[in-house]
Amino acid sequence: MRPLLVVPGLFSTEIVDEELGHLWGTFRCLYGGPPIGTLQGLRGRPGKFVREIPLIAGLVYDLMGALERSLQGAGYRTGESLHFFTYDWRLGVADLGPALATEIRRLATRTDGGAIDLLGLSNGGLVIRSAYAADTSLPVDRVVTSGAPNAGTLETVACLDRGFQFAPLGRTVSPAQFMSCPGALESIPAPGWAKFMPEAGRGAANDGLDLYDVETWRRLRMSVFRDAGGDPAWVDVVSKRLAAARATWQLLDSASAPKRLVCICGTGLPTQVNIVLRGGRVYLPGEGKTGRVPSDAIADGDGAMTVEASSAWTGARPEVVRIKVKRHRDTVRTPVAFKAILDALAA
Repeated sequence: MRPLLVVPGLFSTEIVDEELGHLWGTFRCLYGGPPIGTLQGLRGRPGKFVREIPLIAGLVYDLMGALERSLQGAGYRTGESLHFFTYDWRLGVADLGPALATEIRRLATRTDGGAIDLLGLSNGGLVIRSAYAADTSLPVDRVVTSGAPNAGTLETVACLDRGFQFAPLGRTVSPAQFMSCPGALESIPAPGWAKFMPEAGRGAANDGLDLYDVETWRRLRMSVFRDAGGDPAWVDVVSKRLAAARATWQLLDSASAPKRLVCICGTGLPTQVNIVLRGGRVYLPGEGKTGRVPSDAIADGDGAMTVEASSAWTGARPEVVRIKVKRHRDTVRTPVAFKAILDALAA
């Protein structure tokens, strides 16, 4: 059994500040606490891997605990043959890739065969691609991704536009908090995948819309520009974030392909693939709320991305495994996903 390094997605590593305490990773963080980021910058550093967050009456908010137990049941041993890459998920993947590549080589030197396997969950798949861009000859036998936004996802745009709520009655991470993170825009649909659906009756009003142009965000009053005009400070920040996101996709497109790649992709859910415009504003209701989205803006997927988007590693010829899901997170947190992951690692 080769050692396995798991690269989890967003919110799977604690963020801890010496003065403020936990910004993420505890029960308090689900319902309150300091912001994950502000216009003035980021506070805190990555801490421990978050398996689960205890709630009340013995209940837990599971992130990676069930997956770890499943891997252990298949024979992996945490700290020996099973490892987790902890990182500051607020940063850009271009900055995270070199650190991951270093960790891969460190673990590989401790193995008899000199190679390890990688498992990238959701945005963790993009961090793995960034590592392949940083080091073209990584000592890796196979890469498995599950629910990875390899061509981006409109769900990121929706969260940036309206915010995101972790738990029922819990706090909402605001668009401003998300946009404050350097990596916030790096999983929006890749250039060429980001398409606007013309709004009936507006004709030329739809011309010139580019998701990677800050003027589009201002014109459509998206995210931090919901108020007319917008704070000039945000204009500068979002402009830089968009430029960095475009450069990141160029970097990921240049990454070498793994020796063996398996992409596990969710299916069975209507998934918005085009940006719908209504009344001069974007209509992005979010995962599971596509009832009023035009049918020609919908495709089959996991609610956040299609199979094609989840397996779009440039230059690779992945084995694509489709699993039925009820929402995107099922690609990393359900028994059917665990079975697909274990089958891919054992093949």
